[in-house]
Amino acid sequence: MKTALKIAYVGTNFYGSQAQPGLPTVESELRKALEEAGAIKLGTKIAMAGRTDAGVHALGQVVAFEQADPKLTAPRIINSKLPKDLWAYARAEVPDDFDPRRHATSREYRYILYAPDVIERRLKECSSRFLGTHDFTNFSSVEAGKYPVRTVTRLDIAKRGDFYIIDIEADSFLWNMVRKIVTALRLVGENKRPDGWIEKMFDPEYREGIPPAAPGGLYLSRVNYDGIAFEEDEYARQRAYQRMLNSFEWHHTIAEIYKEFKDAMK
Repeated sequence: MKTALKIAYVGTNFYGSQAQPGLPTVESELRKALEEAGAIKLGTKIAMAGRTDAGVHALGQVVAFEQADPKLTAPRIINSKLPKDLWAYARAEVPDDFDPRRHATSREYRYILYAPDVIERRLKECSSRFLGTHDFTNFSSVEAGKYPVRTVTRLDIAKRGDFYIIDIEADSFLWNMVRKIVTALRLVGENKRPDGWIEKMFDPEYREGIPPAAPGGLYLSRVNYDGIAFEEDEYARQRAYQRMLNSFEWHHTIAEIYKEFKDAMK
């Protein structure tokens, strides 16, 4: 049997999820922790449900690996070896052939967009055009050999003060697809692109490059599977909650200082 873990991380200090020589990544830190805990043997393959780029976060990333000792794969044990911005909080026993990427039925991302000048009505009207099956070439960074057609099953937008909370679910995503969709939504919402532009962008014969939205607003919120039951580690969750509470208080204070400095420089 293999072990699957649900992990979360604040991606600010990581150079993405995949291992890169000489750079701190989610995979490299997780591997080091698992090996130090005795949960895996040296060189064991660690598979991830989805790739996240540098600066992108995750709340529901899933990893799987062949375990050396099941008792040592408990999230609370692994977390004692991890940096404070990366933690595991649930585990499941899965079959030997389980692949967290190939066996996922869908993935869900959330983008938190600060956009006080966006016209909410236009933003929400535009969002419905992404639903369904489309060619997302113009909404992704080109990867050789990748089939560009994807199916978006949900795209919800909620306003929270000057922020828009954008939730998107699809069978799978292309590289930078979510962040480029967010850029497109913002361009339409700010009246910088006309009605009908989204449909034009779905035409594979048309080419227009748009930049991806900033990575810091994006996180992988959930990966869905059929027949996989994760058991949550309540102790690990509570420890993570306390760390997040402390960080929230600190960053909230810094945000207020930035606001006062900004107002003073008007």
